[in-house]
Amino acid sequence: MQSPWKIVALVSIGASMSSLDLTLMFVAFPEIQKDFPGVPRAEISWVLTSFTIVAAALLIPAGRFADRLGRKRIFLTSLLLFTLGSACVALAPTVPLIIAARVVQATGGAMLTPSSLAIIMSVIEPARRSTAIGTWSAISGTVTSAAPTVGAAAIEFGSWRWAFFMVVPIGLTVFFIGRRWLVESIDPHAGPMPDPLGSVLVFVGVAALAFGIVQSREWGWADARTATTLLFAAVVGLIFIWRCTHHPVPVIDIKIFRTGSFRANALAALVIGCAFWGVYGMLVVFLTRGWGYSVIKTGLLLTPMTFASTLTSFKGGVLMDRHGHRAVMIPAAACFSLGALLLLFFAHDKPNIVFVWIPAALLIGFTSSVYFTGVNSAASRLARPEHFGVVAGVIQTLIRIGGATGAALGVTLVADVKVGDGVHKFHTAWSALAVAGAICMVLAWPLKTRTNPRPTASTARGPATVNRS
Repeated sequence: MQSPWKIVALVSIGASMSSLDLTLMFVAFPEIQKDFPGVPRAEISWVLTSFTIVAAALLIPAGRFADRLGRKRIFLTSLLLFTLGSACVALAPTVPLIIAARVVQATGGAMLTPSSLAIIMSVIEPARRSTAIGTWSAISGTVTSAAPTVGAAAIEFGSWRWAFFMVVPIGLTVFFIGRRWLVESIDPHAGPMPDPLGSVLVFVGVAALAFGIVQSREWGWADARTATTLLFAAVVGLIFIWRCTHHPVPVIDIKIFRTGSFRANALAALVIGCAFWGVYGMLVVFLTRGWGYSVIKTGLLLTPMTFASTLTSFKGGVLMDRHGHRAVMIPAAACFSLGALLLLFFAHDKPNIVFVWIPAALLIGFTSSVYFTGVNSAASRLARPEHFGVVAGVIQTLIRIGGATGAALGVTLVADVKVGDGVHKFHTAWSALAVAGAICMVLAWPLKTRTNPRPTASTARGPATVNRS
């Protein structure tokens, strides 16, 4: 049997493919728009949002699938689906086919995250799980943050299609190594599959929310169509909550929200997802249209975020194990607001890379890596071992719902900015990001998790599993 930490590294690389694709798409999206100039903005925006919407709807069932059918089996199946979807995106000749391929990608990506986290929690003792999830986040954050730079090079010297082809060999490599290294494990006490109608309600509600936000630019926020669409999304959300409280096997078990700390952590996951996916799109548009840089230079200028993510994710997990989540996550969220405020007050029409851009990018990259580690590992501290897959799915679902909302808001806030318009066009975007960071600070306050530096007899027990050679 392989070392648990080798397994952590392997599944982290596999899980990072889903996040890699999301950030890669932000760099590729302007080039896709250029290739399809006659396609309306509302339609082409689904290339961005379809992935997060589908992933949000499927993450919870995927977590239960992993617990019931086998974490190794679901992890490897999701790798193949994601790799196939990436190849299809690269080959698709029309926008509708790109969107369809993105749905295939999202189906695989939805299963990658909870199955990888469930595997980690099944092989790592409880006292080291924040460190393990810090490793998972560090690898994912590094790959995710590097995607714009590598993708930009592929786009600059080839095409946006090559940016998606490069995912294929990574997926196949992890798949064949995983077949040899991973040992199958299941939860013998896993219950029946969650309410399928609940998953449909998640999809419909988030899709309506994203559509209303994107269309608000064209219709206007006060237009009856915008109000009706957003009201419909809210009603669907309320129906979903009602169904979760009454269905015997809900998509989200409301009982896990009984503690105030878990509710705060869940809201933090929602807000950081919105902020992270919003900021990536905004930064790409800012660099290309606000400061007028090429795609390849934009990718290189996003490198400080890679550096910050690589440097801090693992250490952030270690510090949370030692000092608790609140002590680490509040300063991280403060850095996010500070980075946004740097851009708001000191970014002018003439680029200032050394004193404005690099500090802001480092601060934002630091927050993204550490805070994502925090919301995932805090959830694992509060979860019962037999529910690791489901709880991981809940947190990731909330992150993706926030991500779909953030991507839609990003498109809405900066989509109409053109080269030469001036950086004042981004002031609303930076202000929104600063507020998001402040909200994350408030939500991290209840997360004063107990530290447990040394495993005891009671904490050393992992989740209930059945191993299959």
